[in-house]
Amino acid sequence: MIHLLPRAILLLAATAILPQCASEQRAVTLDAARPATVDDERLEGWLEWRGPQQIGVSLETGLVDKVEVDGAGQLWSVDLGSRGTPVATGDRVYLIGFRGEDADLQEIITCLDAKTGRTIWEHAYSDFVSDVVYDRYAIGSPAIDPDTGNVFALTSPGRFISFDADGNVLWEHSLMEEFGRLTFPNGRTGAPAIDGEVVVVHVISSHWGPEAPARDRIYAFDKYTGKHLWTATPGEVPKDSSFSRPVFAWEGGRRVLYVSTGCGNVACIDARTGDSIWRKKLSIGGVNCSVLPYGDDIIAIHGKENVDLSTIGRMLSIPTGTVPAEGQKGPAVLTAEQENWRTDLVAFTSSPVLVGNRVYATVLTGELCCIDADTGKILWHEKLGPDQIHASPLAADGKLYVPMNNGSFWIVKPSDEGPEVLSQVQLEGNCLAAPAVWNGRLYVHTTKKLYCFGTGEAPGRTAAPEAPEAPAVGDPVRLQLVPADILLAVGEEIQYGAHVLDAHGNVVADFAPGELKLEAPPILSAKGDGAFTASRPGIGLVKATMDGRSATARVRTVPELEYHQDFEGFELAPHPKEDGVQFARPPSHWTGAGKKWEVRELDGEKVLARTLDTPLFQRAMGFLGHHSNSGYTMQMDILSDGNRRMMSSAGVVNQRYLIALKGNHKELEISSNDWRIKEKVRYRFRPKTWYTLKTRVDVAEDGSGVVRAKVWKRDEAEPEAWTLEVEHKDAHKNGAPGLWGFVPQSRFRVYVDNLSITPNE
Repeated sequence: MIHLLPRAILLLAATAILPQCASEQRAVTLDAARPATVDDERLEGWLEWRGPQQIGVSLETGLVDKVEVDGAGQLWSVDLGSRGTPVATGDRVYLIGFRGEDADLQEIITCLDAKTGRTIWEHAYSDFVSDVVYDRYAIGSPAIDPDTGNVFALTSPGRFISFDADGNVLWEHSLMEEFGRLTFPNGRTGAPAIDGEVVVVHVISSHWGPEAPARDRIYAFDKYTGKHLWTATPGEVPKDSSFSRPVFAWEGGRRVLYVSTGCGNVACIDARTGDSIWRKKLSIGGVNCSVLPYGDDIIAIHGKENVDLSTIGRMLSIPTGTVPAEGQKGPAVLTAEQENWRTDLVAFTSSPVLVGNRVYATVLTGELCCIDADTGKILWHEKLGPDQIHASPLAADGKLYVPMNNGSFWIVKPSDEGPEVLSQVQLEGNCLAAPAVWNGRLYVHTTKKLYCFGTGEAPGRTAAPEAPEAPAVGDPVRLQLVPADILLAVGEEIQYGAHVLDAHGNVVADFAPGELKLEAPPILSAKGDGAFTASRPGIGLVKATMDGRSATARVRTVPELEYHQDFEGFELAPHPKEDGVQFARPPSHWTGAGKKWEVRELDGEKVLARTLDTPLFQRAMGFLGHHSNSGYTMQMDILSDGNRRMMSSAGVVNQRYLIALKGNHKELEISSNDWRIKEKVRYRFRPKTWYTLKTRVDVAEDGSGVVRAKVWKRDEAEPEAWTLEVEHKDAHKNGAPGLWGFVPQSRFRVYVDNLSITPNE
């Protein structure tokens, strides 16, 4: 029997059991005024990166058609660099930017007064153990929930945060430490996308179990509680990162999302379950542009090598509606024969817009192109700049608002005969983001400033296209256990609930706690009524059954701060790839470590060794604790094979700082991101010799901190003095302990032993 519970009760219960994690943030509240609320109505505005139509089109009229910097048409500007698009509702604008230099550079999530540009509130976040180079930050956008006004944002190192309209943090996930999200030098982050009660983010991750291989993934969360609902892995091995924003639609009676991936596909995913429905391979590299829904088709563009030819780039139209064959697990794979049309255009990360049956796109060579959406015919192209990278055009009021990489900003009136340039102006900085428009104000962000343009007059608005009606909810056929994936520290409690879904993934009802029959792995201790306590470190599946239906959920439990591992307790077995070698996998709760480390014997001792069989994993970082951990000391022994010309490296991640003994450089190094914090001291690290590395992080009440490290030969006494100490003005307040290793060219192993994590004295 299915029991319905009021949504408010379910949300209250879910919120009460969320882990309370420390949050590294510096909040500045400069104005306590609340935004206007709309009773019993959804908020309107430019709520997400591509706007209310999901295709970069605004329905406002009477917008500005000529602008000058510090002159006609400019309402205000703010000195805050970004590569992302603002979002807006009411008289508030929300955006992600960056400020500062070197160790003091931080990403800023802020709320501004739309009339004046005055700061209402902001949060500042430092980067940590990411691969981002130079100042490639804020390559993404926030999203506003139309039901609550809450704001969602994703930072470059993967902090996924929900704020209320006043800037209070409601919940947060550290995607890197919880789900193994990977970072890349380009810093591309993307934008959360909201649909109904679900908010999704698009990342590349390497987690545990079947999700250990690095893949392009979509993670879905309950927008109210932050509970994880499902994970989708729609593609193949990625060749590139992708920050394509998912686009929602109805297909065959079910809610779906379309997304371009880092493995070169366009994929269709069930937006309620994460099931893969179909995919179409476009390119060898990643596809970063978001797709355009057009009737029963999808229009996509990319800028990588085509999968069937050695040429670069293509725009094509793909028919939707394909489903896996009966009895077959998805996704169905579409072929070239299922394309409507294709044409040769190259756009690396600039997404096109759709107006009627005309597609407008800025391509790699800096041209604005007009394409017939029905045939793929290029009607015209106009040179606007020397090149184009991330920035995308916006269509509104019969005009195109087009920022270019070189900082030029164009207002163009298109027709089938060609474009009429109404205005062209040079902005300060580079344009790498799409514009946004709301309440007659046009926002253009550069790497130096946010510009607000407008006429000062109230805008008009054309009628929105009628939204398709959602299909009626069907009979219950499937169970969905919530949370579907969770990280718990030993001693933490979790209470499970479930949705029952129809054949199209629509929620039929919610199960109250205690109504499910639950089977939990040994790492959880049952407390009754669907509640469990994490009892020891490990990984496992929780299984739920109800009325003949079943579902599973993943759980990873990690130790408290007092943790010791000498690897002697591991039972070794024959190695599958090396004859005569005995080995064991590392502890299961070490996310991101399964294929990168293994336990072996060395000189009669069991130690942890870096694997060498996968060149892709020359660098390896994994986490073995909870991201709320703080104030701890890490110590371990390190030995590297090699010679005086080449050695490998190893180290630890302590509270989001990487402390490493680097073999080739003969250095002890403390870093957070190589371009933000990177301090080192000479240390003659010799091959085939055991050394001990010890580190700790101390944070003062004012938010500043000191990272300390010392190293010595293992058979000698510990020195009293620290070998290296690094100060950080905006120190990381918390972070999961982790392990790092680097084996250049996968030639020489590096070994680790006697790992310990203890609270600071």
